[in-house]
Amino acid sequence: DRARMLSPFGGKDLGKGRANRALIKTCYNVHPDVLLLGHSQYISAVTLREIRQMLPKIRIGLWYVDPLWDEAKIRHLRQRIELLDAVCCSTAGPLLASLATDSCAAGFIPSAVDPGIEYLRAFETPENEIVHDAIFFGTDKRLPERRQFLLELKDSVSDLRLGIYGCLGNPGIHGWQKEQVIRCAKMGLNLTRRFDVTLYSSMRVAELIGNGILTLIPRGAGLQELYAEDEVVYFDDVQDLADKIRKFSADKEHRIAIARKGWQRMHQDYSSTKIAEFILALTLRDKSWKQASWARHVFIKD
Repeated sequence: DRARMLSPFGGKDLGKGRANRALIKTCYNVHPDVLLLGHSQYISAVTLREIRQMLPKIRIGLWYVDPLWDEAKIRHLRQRIELLDAVCCSTAGPLLASLATDSCAAGFIPSAVDPGIEYLRAFETPENEIVHDAIFFGTDKRLPERRQFLLELKDSVSDLRLGIYGCLGNPGIHGWQKEQVIRCAKMGLNLTRRFDVTLYSSMRVAELIGNGILTLIPRGAGLQELYAEDEVVYFDDVQDLADKIRKFSADKEHRIAIARKGWQRMHQDYSSTKIAEFILALTLRDKSWKQASWARHVFIKD
């Protein structure tokens, strides 16, 4: 955002040099104890090195919630890892472990919710206001397997009300309109690009569970460690998913009970405050990070 604002033409590329200089100047003026970066691809290693030289005691952390399996997209992380004290990612397992160094801890973070953003309680929506039995938000651009999955699902539940946004030629939906779709649906599908990466999920999982809608999640990533079988619904393949959509569409009491428990778990254990506390503690090497329920997914060498 600062790169855009500081560019004479509103472009990030033209403004990134000024944004880096502005960050250095801010650190000089404020002398912060901690610098926390969010993705921050435009903040260079040269800038971070200059800040460290100016403020030798500063701690620098970074959170990153995009997938780690695309090496080209995380090149900027590897270029700056030697200058960080902690990197916190929404992927666990070997991909996360590969980022840990002697000076930088690599920690997993669950998708976070905030009651000011995920404010809905879809499980309280009156039955006469329900529009969809199940919904999905996403894209199938350059994702033929997802497109095929959704086509098969659509055929399997053709007698039910399936709302698909951003895929199969349907336009996407955002903001308040998207919130109303969630509020007026029975179930939401958390279909990620890969099911075989440890604990990985898109932020969609927080958006759905955190807004109180029964959330359908593919098995394979081990998310049962974060969300129990009575807090979300796991499925094995497209036919299993279709069967469960049909089952929970008809079983209102069971559906609402699971959605409510998932919503409670999300806001209790994975709030933005708790995730921020974890990131800060790991960056500072305050051992309170070990109290997090996901703390075993931290790779630390010091």
